Amino acid sequence: MPTPSQAPRGRPEHNQQSVVQQWLAILSVAVGAFALVTSEFLPVGVLNDVASDLGISAGHAGLMVTLPGIMAALAAPLLSVGIGALDRRYLLTGLTLIMIVANLVVAYASDFSLLLFGRVLLGISIGGFWATAIALSGRLAPKGVSVAQATSIIMVGVTLATVLGVPVGTWLSGLMGWRTTFLVTALLGVPVLLAQVFLLPRLTPDKAIRISDLPALFINPKARVGLIAVLLIGLAHFAAYTYVAPFFKHNASFDGPTIGSLLLLYGVAGVVGNLFAGFAANQSVRHTLMLVALMIGAGTALFPYFATDLTGAAMLIALWGFAFGAFPACSSIWMFVVAPKDVERGMPLFVAMFQVIIALGSFFGGQIVDQMGSAVLFSLATALVGCGFVTVLVLGRNVSNSLAAQPS
Repeated sequence: MPTPSQAPRGRPEHNQQSVVQQWLAILSVAVGAFALVTSEFLPVGVLNDVASDLGISAGHAGLMVTLPGIMAALAAPLLSVGIGALDRRYLLTGLTLIMIVANLVVAYASDFSLLLFGRVLLGISIGGFWATAIALSGRLAPKGVSVAQATSIIMVGVTLATVLGVPVGTWLSGLMGWRTTFLVTALLGVPVLLAQVFLLPRLTPDKAIRISDLPALFINPKARVGLIAVLLIGLAHFAAYTYVAPFFKHNASFDGPTIGSLLLLYGVAGVVGNLFAGFAANQSVRHTLMLVALMIGAGTALFPYFATDLTGAAMLIALWGFAFGAFPACSSIWMFVVAPKDVERGMPLFVAMFQVIIALGSFFGGQIVDQMGSAVLFSLATALVGCGFVTVLVLGRNVSNSLAAQPS
């Protein structure tokens, strides 16, 4: 997710808050981000349990990932333009409330249709959050704290949820059942909601986003190269990773605790990968993104042959986790290198594209798994990653980090 450019601070409502209140306000958004992203990816780790409990296939259960992605892709640009000059604190608290309700609906759903309705509600919350929350970090930051530092705190919640939400959810599901896992995530949102109600200052925008602002990144040639690479690599990742847990169960015959441990290893490796990308991509974002593509491609290519053995599964899932942990940072840094002034205006469509990637990847991954098997899925994912690598290698050859210092 992109980091915004400098935003104005010094609002009277903000200055009346103590430094502690300002930090708590930022943390409330960070924990909210963790809960949202965890909610989005929880089904990846519990697909087997949901499918078994509701009597559906793993591919059908994958709609739990697909539908929120579709709704988030629609909500991001529509809410960004539609809310106009509305105070963003009301939007944030409203989206957090929707997230709580969505997870409660899933936890108590009596059938798959009602469960999917809850996931649709979650998608609205996700899209609206990403289209607005990150851009507010500069307005929430205490005096002397840079926008980048404030945003990095929020992004810690995102990173931890992206790489740890699935394994932790799988672990909780093994202990208490998948419904309790969604209930716990809903309950996590309650103190977040209360904190946002009492701590967020007025956040009226200086300028509403117009429809004409949305394609800013898509019409920039160098940004477009990055978007194509992100699309290809992201599709491959989400198509394959969404069905890793079913692969471990049906192809490798691992039990629940073993699968949970492997996904936790993925998460830990992802945290390390995120830290690596923060350093490496700031040196050469092109070479770092190419390395990420190679590692994800190696993981998907070797998975059907070596992940049926516990040692091979552990090594490959760690490699994959490390690579994907680095992927979001590479994506956003690429945009800041090639189009720093366009990132904030183009963020809603960037968010929409990322959600489309999640939705399409999980959907087509499910179709392929159900009809052709996981070996074909991993092979196609490897081919997509290869196309992404070639895109960066050939079309991105003129991209270097020195571009960030040049006027756009």
